[in-house]
Order: sequence, then structure tokens, then C-alpha cells
Amino acid sequence: MAEAKRVLVTGASGGIGGAIARAFAAEGDAVMASGRSADRLAGLAAQCRDAPGTVETRAGDLTDEAFAASLAAAAAPVDVLVNSAGWVRHAPFLESDPADWEKSWRINVHAPLVLTRLVARDMAARGTGQIVNLGSILGDRVYRYTLAYAAAKHALRGISRGLRLELAGHGVKVTEIAPGLVETGLLDEVDHPEVLAAYAARNHPPLQPADVARAVLQATAAAPNACPELVVVNPMGQTM
Repeated sequence: MAEAKRVLVTGASGGIGGAIARAFAAEGDAVMASGRSADRLAGLAAQCRDAPGTVETRAGDLTDEAFAASLAAAAAPVDVLVNSAGWVRHAPFLESDPADWEKSWRINVHAPLVLTRLVARDMAARGTGQIVNLGSILGDRVYRYTLAYAAAKHALRGISRGLRLELAGHGVKVTEIAPGLVETGLLDEVDHPEVLAAYAARNHPPLQPADVARAVLQATAAAPNACPELVVVNPMGQTM
């Protein structure tokens, strides 16, 4: 039986992050689950009460660097960091709000950079660990209505590549999981008629959060000398 890991999962009050936290707890790991909603995190902990592993929760805003520092300290030592927190606002570019661009960048790019540096310093000192960034197929393409979000995911892919180059010599793996369309709360805020029509016209069912969680588990179960670098998971039928 594999030795239990200490896992820090962000965005765990949402669909994909919550599924990832549950999956690690089901494997017997010790999970620190973070998110913005204390109520949803409490529900997550209740769901995992009988799991072989444990789930501890800490609610807060990852764009607050003081909170990020306290989270990293509370979770240490971390064997696996999963940067799953994310935010998107779909809209035609000409009608988009610059405040949304900034929010997307802070949550999807700046926050994982800050938390990763805090956690990776200890990983490097110990000579072991794995960082998993929840990216997207938008890390190398752009769909209509996704310009700012796709720009952030392009940046996250560059971050993953750069971290891999700098941390491999310290024994730290870096993996990007890049799903296609997933049924999560990220789409709940879609209210623009053009965007709603575009999603209604899709001819394939989206992935479920548990599908992405399984990909994360598989990536973190690789042999010690094997580093899954980029794992793309699309729904059947989504070929672009």
C-alpha cells in the first residue's frame, strides 16, 4: 500500500477542486482543502468524514498573500500541491470589463505563483514533491468569448514549463492537467446571450469534475523517476 501523502488543494469549495480533495481522501491521504466558501468546505469535510484519509479545511482568499502564507504554513510539509482555484467570465471582447481581466489574472496566474513559491521552497529543501497546475486546453488555443481566460491559461502553461525547468534538479515534479469543457460552477455566471447560445449548441456532453480528479490521481501516482508533464483530457467529441 502506498504511503499516505500530505496534499494541499486550492479551489476545493468548487467542483473540480472538491472532487480532487475527495479523491485524495479516498486514497487515504491527508488533505488540506482551501477555498473561498467556508460553508462549502464544511460540506466537503462532512462528505469525507468516513474516508480512509482526512480532510482539514481553511477558507480564505488566495489573492490575499497573507492568507496564502498562512495556508502554506498550516499545510506544511506538502507532498502534492494542486493549484485548482480558478475564475472565468465569458463575454465578447468588445463588451468585456477590464476589472474582469484583472480578476482573472490575479486568481488564475498571480495567486498560484505566490502559493507555489511558498510551498516549493520547502519541497526543494526536502528534495521531493509534486506541483499540479489545473490548466486548460485553452493553454494553447483560444475560443470565442474566452480571450482573457485563455490568456491566463497560456500564462499558466508557461509557468508550469518554467517551474519544471527550475525545480527538476531539486527532485520536484511539475504537472499540468489540461481539461476540455467541464461541468463546473465556473459557467454559472454566464449570462451573455451569445455565450449561452454557443454553449447550448455544443454537441458533446462535458466532462465531470470526477473525471479530472482521476487524471490528477494518476499523474501523482507515477513512478518516482516519471514526471507526467502535460495531461490533456477532453470530453469525447471535443476534438478542438
